Amino acid sequence: MECFVSQKPRLAIIGTGSISDFHVAAATSIGFSVDHVAASPNSSTIATFAKKHLISNTWSSPIELVESFHQWDAIVLATTTEAQTQLVELAMRSEKPVLAEKPVGISSKQIEHLVEHSENVLVGFNRRYYAPVQEAKKFVDMGGPCIVRVELPESAPWNVELGRRDNKQVRLNSVHGFDLLNYLFPHDAKTLNFNRYLLPDSRGGVLVTNSKKGDICTIVANWNAPANFSITIDRDEERFELRPLEYGFRYQGMESVEPSKDSPIRKYIPQIVDRYLPNLESVEFKPGFIGQYRELLLMINGEKPRIGATLQDAKIALQFAEALISG
Repeated sequence: MECFVSQKPRLAIIGTGSISDFHVAAATSIGFSVDHVAASPNSSTIATFAKKHLISNTWSSPIELVESFHQWDAIVLATTTEAQTQLVELAMRSEKPVLAEKPVGISSKQIEHLVEHSENVLVGFNRRYYAPVQEAKKFVDMGGPCIVRVELPESAPWNVELGRRDNKQVRLNSVHGFDLLNYLFPHDAKTLNFNRYLLPDSRGGVLVTNSKKGDICTIVANWNAPANFSITIDRDEERFELRPLEYGFRYQGMESVEPSKDSPIRKYIPQIVDRYLPNLESVEFKPGFIGQYRELLLMINGEKPRIGATLQDAKIALQFAEALISG
């Protein structure tokens, strides 16, 4: 996917945390000029960040930078989740491309009013752009409904003050898994329905849903389990597995190994027919970030994203999260 513009597009970024370093590196590598950065008033990091990345204009007010949209061609919002929703709403009015870090809000209701007129907002679910995820998408699209299992061993430590497990990471991090499920197996936010089975004391649970196409999707939320995030997709005699999400494997058929004197137990070994590894861009940059910025270039040129997530997708991901952490 290649994009060409007549001059370097001007990028503004709000936020100077570690994730912003990855944003600047990916953006500049494909031709953006990062001209503006904003942080909270009295920020102790903005001067260092601007110097490190040779950014000429620093702003103490994120709102003022958002509203000065005549000075930039696209903007990145990489702030705290609590601050994100207001900034997204303001940035949308510019009608210029906006890349907003996930999950955009702390609840699906908080961002619901933004969904209808959000064509210029790209949500930073960067895992969609992983090369193995794209291969999984091809596998899903070439056949009928699948049986899907998503495993999310999120960290949810016990919080003494709350008297329960602190499951905020389900909203902040597990939403990546929920978004991938929705990307590979699209769901309808208006008809989203769950069969839900939760363990006591916020210790995890299971959700079962049906996609628009009729795929049966099971999410296993095994908080704190010694396991990898994974998505397993079964259809007929084939399986596609993302485990962890950066690596893909396609299986077809089983090898049966008869018992022997040395090994008296019969073995059934799934046969790997293809392996899909992270591409070079994922090694050199934060995985998926180059893809995000290529699509941001498309949006500057008046085209629609082909892979990236919308605010509607962000809402669905939060609905999945809420189904697992609400009592």
